[in-house]
Amino acid sequence: MEDMTGPPWGTLAVEQYFITNWNYSSTETPDQQRTRLVAEFLDLNLIPIEWVEDWESLPDPPRAPTSEEIDTILRPYRVDALRWRAGNMFHDHTSPVLLRTYYSTEEGERAEHDELMNTWVDMDPFEAESWWAVLDNADHFNFGSDWRRIYEVLPEVAGPLSPETEDKWIPRFRDPEYFDSIRHDFKTQLAEAKERNPKEWREGRDAIIESLAMRLHKLSTRTYLILADQEAFQSGSLRLLYLDGFRNVVREGRLDPEIDDLFGVTSKWMDSELLENSVVGDKYRVSGELGKELYQLTEEDLADPN
Repeated sequence: MEDMTGPPWGTLAVEQYFITNWNYSSTETPDQQRTRLVAEFLDLNLIPIEWVEDWESLPDPPRAPTSEEIDTILRPYRVDALRWRAGNMFHDHTSPVLLRTYYSTEEGERAEHDELMNTWVDMDPFEAESWWAVLDNADHFNFGSDWRRIYEVLPEVAGPLSPETEDKWIPRFRDPEYFDSIRHDFKTQLAEAKERNPKEWREGRDAIIESLAMRLHKLSTRTYLILADQEAFQSGSLRLLYLDGFRNVVREGRLDPEIDDLFGVTSKWMDSELLENSVVGDKYRVSGELGKELYQLTEEDLADPN
């Protein structure tokens, strides 16, 4: 049987956040305080790099937790198997996580779904990375439609998938200024599309804008998540989510089993090509709060052509 002993206590970033911010005088129950601290950790934009580095490589590593902190704060949070998953998350910095959220209670159907799950796991890019990348356990991940619950037990799934470093910090989110040069090209394309097809612009302006914003969407994405949910087992089409650093959906779609190759689709995304039938997340629509910030469209940009 595979050894799923977790890493040394305190070497996971969320555990450092726990012991740094734990309030022994809090009126909350320990479970309530842990839940709140996990939410706060997920909303941190800048993560200290020493929280994620190998301690042996650091001249001044973070503080190791005391025995009392381990027993009182850390150990009750999650079982060793989940800590092991956390310690190996995004091991290769390229493969996404495949999360199974639906487990039928009917024995025959469950067996069929298990077989389909095995088929997906044997595909690229999971075939070589399934030991860490596939989250398939009814005791831990039976979330149904509420897939975001994964962050409560494995906040590490939020990424970022390929961390970047800025002055000894790892940012989750890219500032609007990061996109300035790309945004200029994007607006040039918008102006050209407007003049080239004025009728289409008037009838479907937002769809044109969101289609031309693919490069901006790609750079806003910090990780992606593939869901084996109930619909996936019924249709054979896995759900593919592209997520920003704060877990907002940038784009999403279903993988057509007759057309889409999973490895090819993720490679296409890295080349800024559009997953067939993907849609923009609500917050990244032209009218969405994050879309407005990302696109920075003026009245002139949005106006109909003369």
